[in-house]
Amino acid sequence: MVSLPPPRTSELLYDGQWNAISLRESTALTIERGVSSEGSRANPMAAEATVDNRSGDFSPRNPNSPLYGKIGRNTPIRLSVDAGGPHLDMTAGGIHSVSTPDSAALDILGDIDVRLDVALLDYVDPQMLAIRWAAGGHLHWALAMGAAGQLIFWWSPTGLPAAQRWAESTIPVPAYQGQRLVLRATLDVNNGSGGCGVRFYTSNNLNAQTWTPLGDPVTPTGAGTTSLFNATAPLYIGDNQVSITPDGTSGLSRLEGRVYGLQVRNGIGGTLVVDVDTAEQADPGDTSFTDAAGRVWSVTGTAVLSNRHIRMVGEVPAWPPSRDLSGNDRTTTISPAGIMRRLDTGKKPLDSALLRFIRTNNPIECWPLTDGKLATRGASLLGGSPMTPRLDFGSKAVEWGAGTLAEWIEPVARFPAETDGVLLGYTPNSAAAASGWSVDMFFAGLGTEQDLLITDRGNGVAGNTRQTWYLAFILGSNEIRLTGSSADDVSGSSTLLTSITSAGIFDDDMHHIRLTITPGGSNTAWDIYVDGVLRAFGTYAPIGKAVRSIQPGWWASGVTSGTASNGYITYWGPSAPSAAAVYAAFLGHPGEAAGTRVLRVCEEVGVSASMFGVASEQTPMGFQRLETMLDTLNTAAKADIGYVLEQRDDRALIYRGRATLYNQDPVITLDFTEGVISSPFRPTDDDKDTQNDVVVHREGGSQGHTVLEEGRMSVLDPPDGVGRYDREHTLSLAEDSQTRHLAGWIMHVGTYDGLRYTKLTLNLGNPRVYAMVNDILRADVGDKIRITNLPDDYGPDDVDLIIRGYVETMGEEEWSITFNCAPGGPWSVGVVDEGESSRIDTGGSQLTSGITTSATSMSVTTTTGRPWTTSAGDMPFDITVGGERMTVTAVSGSTSPQAFTVTRSVNGIVKSHLAGTSVELANSLFVAL
Repeated sequence: MVSLPPPRTSELLYDGQWNAISLRESTALTIERGVSSEGSRANPMAAEATVDNRSGDFSPRNPNSPLYGKIGRNTPIRLSVDAGGPHLDMTAGGIHSVSTPDSAALDILGDIDVRLDVALLDYVDPQMLAIRWAAGGHLHWALAMGAAGQLIFWWSPTGLPAAQRWAESTIPVPAYQGQRLVLRATLDVNNGSGGCGVRFYTSNNLNAQTWTPLGDPVTPTGAGTTSLFNATAPLYIGDNQVSITPDGTSGLSRLEGRVYGLQVRNGIGGTLVVDVDTAEQADPGDTSFTDAAGRVWSVTGTAVLSNRHIRMVGEVPAWPPSRDLSGNDRTTTISPAGIMRRLDTGKKPLDSALLRFIRTNNPIECWPLTDGKLATRGASLLGGSPMTPRLDFGSKAVEWGAGTLAEWIEPVARFPAETDGVLLGYTPNSAAAASGWSVDMFFAGLGTEQDLLITDRGNGVAGNTRQTWYLAFILGSNEIRLTGSSADDVSGSSTLLTSITSAGIFDDDMHHIRLTITPGGSNTAWDIYVDGVLRAFGTYAPIGKAVRSIQPGWWASGVTSGTASNGYITYWGPSAPSAAAVYAAFLGHPGEAAGTRVLRVCEEVGVSASMFGVASEQTPMGFQRLETMLDTLNTAAKADIGYVLEQRDDRALIYRGRATLYNQDPVITLDFTEGVISSPFRPTDDDKDTQNDVVVHREGGSQGHTVLEEGRMSVLDPPDGVGRYDREHTLSLAEDSQTRHLAGWIMHVGTYDGLRYTKLTLNLGNPRVYAMVNDILRADVGDKIRITNLPDDYGPDDVDLIIRGYVETMGEEEWSITFNCAPGGPWSVGVVDEGESSRIDTGGSQLTSGITTSATSMSVTTTTGRPWTTSAGDMPFDITVGGERMTVTAVSGSTSPQAFTVTRSVNGIVKSHLAGTSVELANSLFVAL
């Protein structure tokens, strides 16, 4: 039996390091993570534990405690368990080496296949992953992480650095910080076309059936075919024996993170010459081990073989003291939580995307003009001088808090109709701005003529002229004029520098204007941008200076006009963000990928975040609304059907994109007949999640509608279907065209024809379950579990489940994990030229005549669409007939009916079938979203 409670370690972060504390073993520790069994979004991680506090040390308000002033609200906590076989723990900043000596088996001269099972602390930190090298010209090959997160593979045909060739993945590794992932590189030394090629992949295990290409195939540096040098050299894991990338652009540190395995194959998918799986080949604390290919490895320096698994890193929000009636026993029951709990405590919406963008990019000055209705002036965003109405000019005061740029931007100032006025703001002196500056203004509802007068810091005396830049927005002629003026105490001049006709800004829509000034040696360059696009440019003879004041105004007194909303007058130095980037923020970042939005918002509010997935495979979002931080993140996750989670081993957030759920290998495979699944085990066959008539609305846009009109899960009345289950969803989307695709995917998931396994409990006190402890403790939200050999009443096939969350309990009497799950079947999607997953079913087929239990040939009639393939190259493939899975080895006849040769009872179902029984492809292609 497994000894309970399992070896737990609990630590608090104070004095700049993690310090162990004692939890009561008699009280179980529980940890919850992800989505609850009936929830729709991930909850903050939560735990419950009891701290032994007889010493009073863990009472933050006890002045006699040695921890007084060191612990308190939201003290970081780390909860771990030691279990299973070890991994290689390579401490950040440590000096470590894991190596195996030179061996003839390592002398691969042709095609090579390298796979590393690793969890890097930082996937954008350049570091050596594995290398076979020795001094004196013995470079064989190396695999490293580049500075931009790309994988780099290089080798030398001669062993010398001068001859080395290399390839770099075309996209970064799509992993969150600390994520366990298998990184793979293959080298084809002769591609048959006079060259060679490298491909990079990722997956979740070393022997995966499914590999995700890491970008495109890469043609290495150099020309022609290649080979690998017959080096005399050891093989290292994570040791930077070579400490610079092959292109010389970046240094390489030692690997920082955890290593679980390494495979090196002679040939792509070929014979294993290195086969490291530390969990199976070593014990915690060992300093050497032998891998499955016979290589002996030495572990030195700060590298250690450890079986510690971090189950949660969070914060302790409160330390409520408790004691028994005698006063002799004191405890503190704590409820550690992930950082999402704290981030969700406030209900104030985030500032608009525009405001946060401006603040993040450090302007010299900004007047948002978002002041309330009773304001008399516009406050500076940066605490500088306010922007105030000029008392010597104007027929009516500005209307504070009454203007609207867009529904996703805070209310701004409004310029009243048929009036005129001017606001004046003085800027701080900036030496940097002497070399260049930009001024942005934003407006909407332009029913009145406006202008913008910018005055530089000249004194207006001889030798120090004062220059002004005057932008006039002329409603009647639909143009923008720029006039430059220069004056001193003797003379002055003005020059019309440009007139932008057909300006396109007098249409009641929202617009952005930028004037950029760049002084040169003999003149000053100017540029005008409208809505992020350069519309005019040129030079002006005087040499410009930094800005002293900015005056936005409006002038429509005595004429018929409308109102105009104006805000976010912003003054930048020479390093201003691009006009296009500012305009994108003004629009609320439409078209931004869901994960990109999550990362950007987190960066803007100072929360660490990283992403599992590729942004180009995620849903393009609509404009960003004024929502709380977590609502903003979950709006993105909802549109992409992904997950916003806390990182399990750090106080950070992660985003897992929808595409990472497709076609996974299972992280846990459970054989039902081996008694590894605990009670209660109650799959349900109900309609709770059924959606066969789906409408998706785009926020502020159109809608898409998809209906399943035929089949077992269709809107047809029973028994032909299940009846109509109509649902509506409103999502933030960039384009109306996305609505139909998303409606189709939601309907696809909602018409999955199978049991719902909402909860799955594994008892780690059971030795048969504990044998899988490394896989179980690895499993996380979004991963796949597969159950095999289920009883007939659960269906004839293996069942795949997607983990949505879990509850883990560790105590003296129990160590269990209950996974909250959703069907995994819908997430197996088509992949072009990838065997079973690339096949398309017929429109409809059935048995022409009945067959017995032992028949190995049968006649199949195609009722709709094209007949079945007869090509020998398409064989074999699996079909299902009345719940029995068969393997088709041959099909004859080019027209219906056709003759099938089959292998029967592949899934253990033995039965006869009547004429008219449906014949379906077992793994029919469904196109991913």
